[in-house]
Amino acid sequence: MTTMTIAPTTYVHRASWAEYTAALGWAREESSRIAEATSKPSEMPRGSRYYLTPDFRSGFGVAQDGTLIGLFSRVKGRGESLVWDAVNHKGATKLDCFDGFLPEYYKRFGFIETERVSNWTPGEPDVVFMAQR
Repeated sequence: MTTMTIAPTTYVHRASWAEYTAALGWAREESSRIAEATSKPSEMPRGSRYYLTPDFRSGFGVAQDGTLIGLFSRVKGRGESLVWDAVNHKGATKLDCFDGFLPEYYKRFGFIETERVSNWTPGEPDVVFMAQR
């Protein structure tokens, strides 16, 4: 018998650009891993929809074209629930990420690689573009 693990739901609320970018900035200061995987807060587009957990320790955005942006979590285990929420309820249909762990991780949510480009920083991982099947 096969068992499937389903992540507990993590509640998110709509957040302003200022709230989201402040929370993202704190997360980037606390975690070099988050800093390496996310854009600077000032680079987050103002026209996107942003979501945060009530404790401001996790969040993501969805750009107008359906791109999942700036997903972060300072709480281990929340990421899966956040991605499912973004895909199933917030309109995320595509994303881009650095090669390595993340492309395989996002495949679990139905994303497939659509394009790959060399990183603008020599020696750094490729940028992988993905979309929902």
